[in-house]
Amino acid sequence: MRRIFISHAASDSEAASQLAKDLKNAGHEAIVDTIQLGLGDDAIDFMNKGIAEAHAVIILFSHHTVDAKWQRLEINAAVWNEVAQGGGTCIVLRLDNAEIPPLLGPKVYGKLDFTDSNLYKKTIEDICRVVLRDQTATSVVSQALTPDSPNPFRRIRAEYFEERSDLLSKAFASPEASKTRPLEDITPCFLEGSRGTGKSMLLLSLRARVFISRHISEQNPARVFGFYLKLTRGALCNIGVQQTVGTEGSDPDILTAFQPEQVSDISCQEMVICLLESLFSEIEHCMSENLIQHDQAHERGLVEEVSSFFFDSQHTSPRNIGELLDLFAKTHRQLAEFIRRKFIYGENPAVPVVTLDLDALKRVITLVKKSIQALKNSTIVALLDEYENLFPYQQRVINTFVKLCTPVLSVKIAKKLGTADMSATTIGQELQEINDYARLVLVYDVEDPASFKAYRELLEHIVRNSLSNEGLPPQPISGLLPEYTDTEVAEDKLVEQVAALCKLTVDEFNKWPETDRSEKLTYYGEAAIYRTIYGHKGRQPNKRFAGFRDLAFLSSGVIRYFQEILGVAYYHTFGDSGIVDKPLILPPDKQTRAAHLVSTHNLTALSRNVECYGEALKYFLLDLGDCLRHKLLKHSSEPEAARLTVVDPEVLDRNGFDTLRRLLNVGTREGVFQTKEGRPAFKPRHSSDPQPSEFNISRIFAPVLQISPRLRWRTPVTCRELRNLLDPNLRARAKKALMDSVEGTSAKKIQATTPTML
Repeated sequence: MRRIFISHAASDSEAASQLAKDLKNAGHEAIVDTIQLGLGDDAIDFMNKGIAEAHAVIILFSHHTVDAKWQRLEINAAVWNEVAQGGGTCIVLRLDNAEIPPLLGPKVYGKLDFTDSNLYKKTIEDICRVVLRDQTATSVVSQALTPDSPNPFRRIRAEYFEERSDLLSKAFASPEASKTRPLEDITPCFLEGSRGTGKSMLLLSLRARVFISRHISEQNPARVFGFYLKLTRGALCNIGVQQTVGTEGSDPDILTAFQPEQVSDISCQEMVICLLESLFSEIEHCMSENLIQHDQAHERGLVEEVSSFFFDSQHTSPRNIGELLDLFAKTHRQLAEFIRRKFIYGENPAVPVVTLDLDALKRVITLVKKSIQALKNSTIVALLDEYENLFPYQQRVINTFVKLCTPVLSVKIAKKLGTADMSATTIGQELQEINDYARLVLVYDVEDPASFKAYRELLEHIVRNSLSNEGLPPQPISGLLPEYTDTEVAEDKLVEQVAALCKLTVDEFNKWPETDRSEKLTYYGEAAIYRTIYGHKGRQPNKRFAGFRDLAFLSSGVIRYFQEILGVAYYHTFGDSGIVDKPLILPPDKQTRAAHLVSTHNLTALSRNVECYGEALKYFLLDLGDCLRHKLLKHSSEPEAARLTVVDPEVLDRNGFDTLRRLLNVGTREGVFQTKEGRPAFKPRHSSDPQPSEFNISRIFAPVLQISPRLRWRTPVTCRELRNLLDPNLRARAKKALMDSVEGTSAKKIQATTPTML
């Protein structure tokens, strides 16, 4: 994604607006004065900032340009900025046959013709190619982490281990007992984390085929027998019941057609058949791989008993687990057909003659443990992934399993942070934390020494085993990820910025005692580096990020971000060949480049990865990043202030703030926003609770936003200021007002705010 400033004459504003819209659809941020300038705004300041911060300046040239005084000033400034300051590339697009001045001749890239759709599309593509001279960040990340590449860090998703469960058992066996012990206990638990925190990986590490492989040398390797199921809405999604049926505010037509008990019962039946299919598929796999001992006589006895329990005598009795699975699959199809005919076409089909309820599921579990000697003393565990996918009434069914299945069956559920807590069950009893289940939050607080230490130990374990899986020699993490040996900023530049933050001249600062100067250089040193790098116009070097601690901190406690950085750094070091004929070292400059590419990729990918709100979330982050970067460069005493504090969180529940509230909730669910501790922000336990007020942008976005990943001071904001950033008509003015506000924020003002904290 690039920022593009569009310079045009007033008479060509319609063409400029259309071009800006199409460039935005292509993934870029286009800036046009007619769209973003409001009454009373400073036009000169707008042009200066727009040109200075743009990666490219598009000049729409027409016969109107000759008499357009403001556009001519923009053209002169843009050309000078490109040549003298190393600024954004100038691109000239002709709107008619007006004569182009000699100085702009080499900048002409074509003619903008809105009447020829094919030609216009080609022009947009040409502009994108010029602006993006290098590969996009997403294409680099995708190429670096191709599933069949030799890159040892490519396996960042659970799906990449689908055919190699032995590698998963080695790569993601977490050494931290605080995470694994509750999972292996009989107590049900909810495993919570944002995208990329390893929820699915940790669940799959308990899958029987993985767990037994990891403990094969032990006396009872099958002490935990987990079977995995990715939760979906199933056939019920076809009938369009999307609300909590039977609750206040539900669609009355839905209430007329479907009774709550009816839908809950069908949901339970669908869920039970899915669990049975998953359980017996896992048993069959473990038998075929000799992970659990069995004999055909016991197997046949088990399937006959299960079959007779569920089905009438008209069904042919299965002889093995494969045939039993075929019978379950047939029943599953019959149930789906019943749902379609009953609820979509309004027919009265015969109900499938089978009993699929919780008691039946528990009975089958008991039969399995009785018939298979290797599982006699095992804890049978249902590993349920993506709880957030379910409708509320389906979540109630799962909650009922959690409440009633223990001790016959333990249920472990993975869900995204920010998913609304659903405590209701189908039996009318609430699901209670501690009494009924435990909660594990898979986000590490990288600012807490103990939590950060545990997180680094987990990362070291994953890296060590990722190398081992690929047949690469072990490598100390410090040797794999060396730090820079030289200083990032010259000492005189650093002193100059720190002295300014102390409100002193350089001479006055140098007269301070050595201990005082050293203390201030440490206190303000990081901010001074940012101000030196990003505090001037023109092209800037990238802020450095290298070394194990640096990259682990930047990943913000999310495993996938760390793996992506290592994978891209490896790709830039060794290319596609993957041939390593020397010690595996990822140079600091490759680490820095990878950190910036991964940061950019995760920002731009929001538009594609997050339905409905992805695009708005991306631009919301960009605007907040601009404001926080402005504060980092301009504030007189508290520059690293990426802790955003909403001073009036109660306003989020008022009319007119729905979009902001939903955006913040989606951002929390996707891991874009966190609290200081890495926990979810903007997710009250119940609707009656006050909204939490403090949230932070995930540190992984710090490189692309050019802000510090350290969260040192707070920046107070109001709900109205945030909401105005989401209004296209108010966005530019709202951002400017917020930038002015954060620049003048004092510690006194921050301390005066007393919001409700999470």
